[in-house]
Amino acid sequence: MTDSNLIRITGLWRGQTKAGETMLSGNFTPSSKLIILPNSRKQKDSDPDYIAFMAPAEKKADQPEKPKFIPGL
Repeated sequence: MTDSNLIRITGLWRGQTKAGETMLSGNFTPSSKLIILPNSRKQKDSDPDYIAFMAPAEKKADQPEKPKFIPGL
């Protein structure tokens, strides 16, 4: 596989979980983020080492909340 075959999805930043494990996270879309955590329930070699999760993106304090659309108003 060459670099020209790769499609960038997002950048990931290393952080720590509350339990002190290393995690990776990055924005996936404006409203969601990708989080990759170690598989703490791995029981056999064929189980994945890491699991990827999607989560709602956290709102930044300096971003105003978007008005909600209410049908009929």
